Amino acid sequence: MDLKHEKHAVINPGNMCPPFGAVMAFLGIKGSMPLVHGSQGCSTYMRFQLTRHFREPVNIASSSLNESTVVYGGEENLLKALNTVEDQYGPDVIGVLSGCLTETIGDDLELIVKKYRERVSSEIVTVQTPGFKGTHIEGYDTAVYSILRDLTEVGEPGGSINVIPGILSPADTFEIRRIFEEMGAMPLMITDNSESLDEPFTGETFFITENGTDINEIRNAAGSMATISFSENDAGKFLERRYGVNDTVTGLPVGLERTDRLLDRISEISGLEAPPTLMRERGRLIDAMIDSHQYTYGRRVAIFADPAYALSMASAVLEMGMVPSADWNEKLPSLDLRMVLEMGMVPSAVFTGASSPDLHRIMALLQERYGFKATVKDKADIFDLELHLRKRPADLLIGNSYCSRVAHKFGIPLFRMGFPVYDRVGAQRIVLAGYRGA
Repeated sequence: MDLKHEKHAVINPGNMCPPFGAVMAFLGIKGSMPLVHGSQGCSTYMRFQLTRHFREPVNIASSSLNESTVVYGGEENLLKALNTVEDQYGPDVIGVLSGCLTETIGDDLELIVKKYRERVSSEIVTVQTPGFKGTHIEGYDTAVYSILRDLTEVGEPGGSINVIPGILSPADTFEIRRIFEEMGAMPLMITDNSESLDEPFTGETFFITENGTDINEIRNAAGSMATISFSENDAGKFLERRYGVNDTVTGLPVGLERTDRLLDRISEISGLEAPPTLMRERGRLIDAMIDSHQYTYGRRVAIFADPAYALSMASAVLEMGMVPSADWNEKLPSLDLRMVLEMGMVPSAVFTGASSPDLHRIMALLQERYGFKATVKDKADIFDLELHLRKRPADLLIGNSYCSRVAHKFGIPLFRMGFPVYDRVGAQRIVLAGYRGA
């Protein structure tokens, strides 16, 4: 069922603003520097949130608007900020993001930056991210779309596969890239935070991202064989519409069925077969599911996460009763999977802070398929979750650190995942993707 009640304010929000999501996209590009055209407090807050989650130093430039620039316009401040970033850091890419102030006063980012582009060697990508409209999910989507719009060029066809992962932990991004490489495929991650937000300690200090997707690789995205997206987004549709690169939405590969789906799609595109190493990982996951059956059967799970994670986690706790495709059964002929995978975990609530029509559509399909009822709500906050748990208690809560007070209040365990996780060390190394993550 869908949760509907009259509430005209957000109480204890569980999501970030659009500029924050756009910053996350640029931090996955090698040699990039995000620049927030807004007040100093915006970029400071983002650095604080990113640093306490990833435990890595993060640089975000700011045009530092004040009272007078709000009245007379922020063009001069933005040009000064661009000069400073170019002179001091010399990045390959500068991502200029709007914020609440600049969107309110009506600064035209593209018009301002157009005057500056010819004077610098850095590529400049402008992204409209009004902080008062949408969440970090929309901000990330808009940023990736803008990156491809401004940087992609028509080139020679290549053998890579574009991957638009969305906002994932560095460990999940790394695991997904590893799966492609295990199969012999060449993934082009747009963008790749696997090392830029989880770097090894070397003693050196870098002010721009030293790792991530190279700008020249992004330029060649139009020549890739296909695009795989883990959620609906404008970037994949843009590549398909402008350059004819087929885009398929597979869902975030968490758990058995969704990882199977990813491997099937890679095989369809590349003609490559899954190697024995991945089949062994799949077998270990099935074994773990069987081993934990007695502990998980009949447990009720409440989920609060970004849409892609919320759907994948709901699918993962439900899929224990699924019947894998004949193709996979042929690879494990000794197991009657219909009998051994009956797990019975049920997501009693699936909430997300972002707007997501797909959440309702896909959850409706899952409820029909598995024969259960769940409370489903997008544009939710932590208070909505608390109201639900008062009426329908759960045995387990899956969510970020903002859910910890609710979990403590109702005396249920919290499995921490998503963003932010600030009350535990190692959030950037949480792996959920693939067979190994499940």
